[in-house]
Amino acid sequence: MTTDITPKPRGRPRVRPVQPSHHADRLKALQARLGLSQAGLAAYLGVPAPTVRNWLDGLRTPPALLDRLLHVLAIVETLAPDVHGHLTPGKR
Repeated sequence: MTTDITPKPRGRPRVRPVQPSHHADRLKALQARLGLSQAGLAAYLGVPAPTVRNWLDGLRTPPALLDRLLHVLAIVETLAPDVHGHLTPGKR
């Protein structure tokens, strides 16, 4: 019986960009329209800032649920701007 003693690489593995998607463009447009930083966009969506950064840089693909969330937030922004203002960081 042999044992594999190959050392494991240290640190995080390199992440290669995924195929370009409409998500990054849609998120960048939302970020610009609301005047948010990446941290502000992360707070608005309720996810960590590095997650948003990975989505915007194309390193990760957001879950399908994000499309639904953005749709609902757009409806709230249109029909109830005062409520939407309370959801938007720095716009209260």
